[in-house]
Amino acid sequence: MPIPVIAGFILGILSAFFFALYMLPQKFGKVDHTTYIWSMGIGVLLTSLLAYHLVHFIAPTRTNFPHASNWSQREIALLCGVVWGIGTLSFATAIQRIGLTLATPYKNTTGIIGTLVGLLVFQEYKSTDPWLAVGGSILIVAAAIIIGRTGHADTPRNSVLGGIGFSLLAAVCYASYLGPMKIVVRSVGYWEFTPWMGLGILITATSAVLLRPGGLRAFRNYSAGVLAASLLGGAAWTIALLCLAASMKMIDMSVAWALANLNTVPAVFFGIAFFHEVHVPTHWRTLALGLLAATVGTFMLGWALHPH
Repeated sequence: MPIPVIAGFILGILSAFFFALYMLPQKFGKVDHTTYIWSMGIGVLLTSLLAYHLVHFIAPTRTNFPHASNWSQREIALLCGVVWGIGTLSFATAIQRIGLTLATPYKNTTGIIGTLVGLLVFQEYKSTDPWLAVGGSILIVAAAIIIGRTGHADTPRNSVLGGIGFSLLAAVCYASYLGPMKIVVRSVGYWEFTPWMGLGILITATSAVLLRPGGLRAFRNYSAGVLAASLLGGAAWTIALLCLAASMKMIDMSVAWALANLNTVPAVFFGIAFFHEVHVPTHWRTLALGLLAATVGTFMLGWALHPH
């Protein structure tokens, strides 16, 4: 298998780790979701601008998008940020209702949608085995659903249904921005795309803060340390997006997006280790089955990159 393909596969898995990591500061600091997304949006914008200028310093000819005159690409990137912001506000609400362990699997049903978009819309079936790609993606989604069964059984039914609804809304939003992102990244590169998407996220989060009851007054309830941790959440997400975007340039989106949705595995680990959301002695068989499905799905995706 060519080295760029291996690198793209590794970056896809790395993006999954950071996508699982970015919501931890909200859980640790018990920050309400609108405040968290606003602080995180600042972190996304600052981190993406830092990454852009670092790459511009190292290789000036590789970065020119923020100064380009192609407003259609800027608008697409901004819109991607707005859609992602709505999705993440929904995901954060779901986490507050049903916990990180249960919310993440339902949100990750977006994986199969992304795989189908890559195969059909971008005709990636020409370079990727479609059956292995779809099969691997389905297994990863199945792993998410299986693991999601380990959520607290004593959670009120209304909270569970509402949490699942917000998780699925997040899944739709995440799938919606993926195609436009691939188009822009393919044209101008991911270093140039990310700052504008970060600005779209910040616009959405700021609107949510201003429209909620109490407006900006809720920020007084949190210490500077908690808000700083939220910025780190934004930094983690930016790293995840850069890894995903780089992966999508090295391997097909149908595989890279499915790999990114492996974040169920580290998310559940974090939920167990830090928040005790799952009683392992009771659910170890379910966890093992979910992990097995995720592992087999990952190997199928790897095999799909080199069709026979």
